[in-house]
Amino acid sequence: MYSRRAFVTLAASTAALPLLPATAASAGGLNPTAPAGPVGPAGPVDHLDPTTFTSVFTALPPDPYAVVLGGPGFEAPADGTGDATAALQAAVDEASRRGIANGLGDILGGARDFPPGDGGGVVLVPEGTYRLSAPVNVHDSVRVIGYGRRRPRFVLGADSPGYASGTARDVFAFRRRPVGGPVTYANNDTFGTALVNLDITIEPGNPDAIAVRFGGAQLCLLQDLDIDAGDGRAGIDHNANLIHRVRVRGGEVGLNAFAASAGWQTTLLDCRFEGQRRAAVVMNNDAKLVVVRAIVARTPRAFESVPGQWQHLYVQDSHFQDVGDVAVVLNDSASIPGADDDRIRRSNQLTLLNCTTSATRDLLLLAGSGARTAVGKPSALVRELTYGLRVERALTGRETRREGVHADLTAGAPTARVRANLRADTPPPPPVRTWVSVADVAAEMGRTIGKGEDDLAVFQAAVDRHDTVFVPIGRYVLSDTLKLRRTSNLIGLHPRQTWLLAVDGHPHFTDPGAPRALVSTPRGGRNTVTGLGLDTARQTPGAVNLLWRSGADSYLADITTQFVKWHPADAPSGDPGYTYRGAHKYGIWVRGGGGTFVNVWSINGWAENGLLVEDTDVPARLYELSIEHHETREVVLRRVSGWRFLGLQTEDHIYGWRSQAVEIERCRDILLANSVLFRVATVLGPHPYGVSVRDSRRVTLRGNRGYRDKTPEFTQWGAAVFDHRSGRSVPEIEFTLIEIG
Repeated sequence: MYSRRAFVTLAASTAALPLLPATAASAGGLNPTAPAGPVGPAGPVDHLDPTTFTSVFTALPPDPYAVVLGGPGFEAPADGTGDATAALQAAVDEASRRGIANGLGDILGGARDFPPGDGGGVVLVPEGTYRLSAPVNVHDSVRVIGYGRRRPRFVLGADSPGYASGTARDVFAFRRRPVGGPVTYANNDTFGTALVNLDITIEPGNPDAIAVRFGGAQLCLLQDLDIDAGDGRAGIDHNANLIHRVRVRGGEVGLNAFAASAGWQTTLLDCRFEGQRRAAVVMNNDAKLVVVRAIVARTPRAFESVPGQWQHLYVQDSHFQDVGDVAVVLNDSASIPGADDDRIRRSNQLTLLNCTTSATRDLLLLAGSGARTAVGKPSALVRELTYGLRVERALTGRETRREGVHADLTAGAPTARVRANLRADTPPPPPVRTWVSVADVAAEMGRTIGKGEDDLAVFQAAVDRHDTVFVPIGRYVLSDTLKLRRTSNLIGLHPRQTWLLAVDGHPHFTDPGAPRALVSTPRGGRNTVTGLGLDTARQTPGAVNLLWRSGADSYLADITTQFVKWHPADAPSGDPGYTYRGAHKYGIWVRGGGGTFVNVWSINGWAENGLLVEDTDVPARLYELSIEHHETREVVLRRVSGWRFLGLQTEDHIYGWRSQAVEIERCRDILLANSVLFRVATVLGPHPYGVSVRDSRRVTLRGNRGYRDKTPEFTQWGAAVFDHRSGRSVPEIEFTLIEIG
């Protein structure tokens, strides 16, 4: 660890580095050595990459309620010759219509001019090449999912009309479609929309093309995509929740990033950017990116902030290869408008952790001052590079503060180290050929399911007999806990269209002294559970949405609970979420388990908390978790070690001003990275702290968004972290590092 003197010396020497001769890229133009067109299927970093990018759904998922492109009424040429645009749009429209009709995705209940059900659904696309000529609107909560031995490929044909007019134009656009109102881009009322297992190619002559206009508030997803942006503007424009196993080649920009609705962070997992003409990622209004296991190659800049903006940028276990100018461009914090306010100045946060470089010139450029942090080596291991406020030995008498650049670099990045860093902890789904539909099990038993009767016996039989059970779109009622075996996998395609629902008022769920889960996993299990909604009904005060005891190799992803907000008994019911009166024990309850958690939304606001983790030393990695709208606590950790939260988002609401974001008790080796602990503009009062600790050690907070600039006396925390034992606190709510020894 650097001493204060060493830190100041390092920052000063970094600022004094001579500026290297400006290339066209560093002057704001294009790098003449960067590729000008699409990059071929094999890149110069492929030998470094342990991840296989391939079709993850090799056969048709057995969901009779999905719309299949190419089916009756949705015939589309799949040989790349005819125009498939109209057929694909019709399929998306039909999926949305079915979602409106079934009401399964109904979050907003007709409020804000939304149709009941919000129009969610699934479009399945078989292997083939589909030529497009105009934008395809992917309506709120519709998912377009490809299948086949090879992913289906969508091609924007060369010189398509409207893509060379000087105005950016989408190929795929995530949209909101209210009743009687204009179609708009997705926003903070958009949930669950996705593109999965597809490839997108922009052919020459489309310089204004954007492959995907992304957006949404929760559960929105780009996963298992190859995007060849060619000479277009961008692979992805705007961002929502999760970008996972996505490769972007070419384009002026790979990802043009903004703050996700409604100001959340975006997590990029196992992504690759190669051959962009300007930068892999351009960050606009505080994009709040969490980047893990990325490769950025053959581009002038990896991450570039636009002028005048602060950023919360966290990059871990990633590799920079042949980045010609600089890995990260941030604005000098002192030059940001409003920087005389400590909250604004300290909102400019950068962390590079355990990253590697090869043939990359500089790590950091502070625009404004022009200060550069050079790599100085042909290849390097970036143990840690931070910019912003560091609070070390926090909550002790030896607590220190420092601002500026902190760098810990060593020479050499062996291939073995690069590959080890990039090894994924997010498995692909089990092969579709191994899936057994619970509907088929019901038919074998002479039963029907999803009709409002108790479906537990069929579901339990399915998981007892088969390792991977597929759940089609529908609502299925359970009178007791569905108990998975150690090797059980439970798979759905859409968590807002595929619900497991408790029998309301059933005696099994009414005793808060003996909490009982709707679904449980066994201790040490190697389970995969994805794509499901879990609803504990209303009068179930002993209910838990999920009891998770699985082991380190387990996987929980793309999961939601019912959307309800805690509120006083006399609260008006006009706002979505406030029509509910219920009682529940916990949302997600982890006892002795761990594993990998991705894109989970726990919003059962009438539970005591959204995520309770107890008595475990099983390591866990948690990416892009949204835990919201509980009365007093969102996340509670008790006697937990080895858990890493990367991209945790919490939110109170107008009546939730008593809600604390995170409680940590008797824990060790906990990481919270690039958290958004959000307080809405209408909140009724302040809260003294966001994170509390008691009898805990080696708790590290790396980056935080802890206030809103509207009525900041209410919409910020009194302190970032508070220690119940000593009474000490760290008052700064915006920081790059708080290290609690």
